[in-house]
Amino acid sequence: MKKIAIFLAWCATLAVTSPLFAYRYKTCLGHTLKFDSAAQTMHPSTTSFPSGYWENGIRDAINRFNRNPSNFRYSISMTSEVGGNNGRSETWGSVLEGVPALANQYFTCFWWFGETVHMNEVDVIFDYGEEGDPWLWTADTVKSSLFTYGGLFRELQTTGIHELGHGLLLTHVNTEYNVMGNDFEHIHVNGSFASAYLGEDATDGAVFLYGTRSPAWEDVAVVHWKYNRASGAYSDHTRTVIYDTAGAALSTTIIAGESVYIVRPGQTIRVEFTYENNGANTQNGISTGYYISPNDFITTLDRRIGSGWFLSLGRDNVYTTTTTLTIPNDLTPGTNYWLGVIIDDNDAIEERVESNNATYIPIQVN
Repeated sequence: MKKIAIFLAWCATLAVTSPLFAYRYKTCLGHTLKFDSAAQTMHPSTTSFPSGYWENGIRDAINRFNRNPSNFRYSISMTSEVGGNNGRSETWGSVLEGVPALANQYFTCFWWFGETVHMNEVDVIFDYGEEGDPWLWTADTVKSSLFTYGGLFRELQTTGIHELGHGLLLTHVNTEYNVMGNDFEHIHVNGSFASAYLGEDATDGAVFLYGTRSPAWEDVAVVHWKYNRASGAYSDHTRTVIYDTAGAALSTTIIAGESVYIVRPGQTIRVEFTYENNGANTQNGISTGYYISPNDFITTLDRRIGSGWFLSLGRDNVYTTTTTLTIPNDLTPGTNYWLGVIIDDNDAIEERVESNNATYIPIQVN
């Protein structure tokens, strides 16, 4: 969610879509709105984010935002006093009406015998409820805490990354899987942990605005989420699916807050995952391996049942694709397994983030 506060603005701002990509950003007087420097300090409130659990959570959100190939970076400096339009970017908790969080953007945009256009500050505010408590949020990354996985909370880090994206004057996107849509459905999971990340589309926007850093930051990833539909200005996301060979989704049951697909020994299926290049450069000839695991943490030590290749994976799209696999005949009926995928399973790419290369879909053998 964003809220725009215009400082010395003598013109209307526009949301612009790049002709090639889905990311959207704001302009004024024909210029992109951005900070004069690619290094900005975010000041979290020590009242809203006290030392320990909550401070660690907001630091984690900012650090995860910074895991991208652009030159832009937020640094962190805790503060005891916060307020809007005071010349520095800050984040705190307050009572909000109808939204979980928002970003107040302050920028200068005017013409006086020449254009003056630049971003001044962004203030990220989380809804802390009437009592001033972070009732909606969790700052850990435990999957079972999240309401998307049967828990009760929304992850501070996913929404934090979304709002920090508004600090780059990125706007909402409703046409593909991306963090500037429904951020709580934009997350990487392998095993018991759920990790927030900027993602391909917002990364594209950050690189467009601030260029790429040196040395190059490379990162490929796979998730069990995909684009579902437009929900107003936001993209709505849903979990990827296992289909039969005719393209019909297999039957499911719910276990521990997740859909578990019913399969038969020896059955041919089509399994769906979403792949992204979150790095600086297009990657070619990427190996992917498909695995059966007795648990939800997928590694190359699990049983490999198939393979595939991405001839080319660029940072220009989000790729949700299906792969044909055969369920092994010797799996035990009545048992739960996890059908997993690992991108770059031969470690051919020198990546800055390796923890997002594997994910899963639960299955039950009937």
